[in-house]
Amino acid sequence: MFKRIVMVLLALCLATGTAFAVDAKDVKFPEQLKLENVELVFNGSGIRIKKIGFIKVKPYVAALFLQEKTEDGDAVVSGDAPMAIRLYITSKLISSDKMTKSTREGFELSTNGNTAPIEKEIDAMMDVFKEKINVDDIYDMVYVPGAGTCIYKQGEKKATIEGLAFKQALFGIWLGAKPTLETMKAGMLGQPKG
Repeated sequence: MFKRIVMVLLALCLATGTAFAVDAKDVKFPEQLKLENVELVFNGSGIRIKKIGFIKVKPYVAALFLQEKTEDGDAVVSGDAPMAIRLYITSKLISSDKMTKSTREGFELSTNGNTAPIEKEIDAMMDVFKEKINVDDIYDMVYVPGAGTCIYKQGEKKATIEGLAFKQALFGIWLGAKPTLETMKAGMLGQPKG
């Protein structure tokens, strides 16, 4: 029985190729990002790690872009200044349904369960994830004060979602008090590894 389990896990690892061998350093992000007529600089990146059974899956790498570098996550989340998060999909195990589910869970944590005031905005973002998600897909979430959060997929604008409250909840998923993953948050904030 144990041999069968090991063989199944080995086959799964081989079938997914590099999905399990990705490091945040393996994904190259630009030093500068210009979207929505805003120029931003690379602040840091971190990898999302999720356990499925006793296998660690790495579905995407996220990078933070700001006007000026900072290690202060609270300032980023609460700030009303231009900024962006780029998600680079690294695993074929991620799907539209899985991305939608995990993002909704992130909003729940980010808002301490109070998503009602921004439910319409969350739904608008989830519509972007309805399209098939593939390895090497890139999502950009660019916040511009007064305009809102512009969501891009593969460089094509898919939605503009108004409101600072939505932006704060969105960026809070990765950089807030209850982030998706602490090591990912630290990487995005460019904090030294402990």
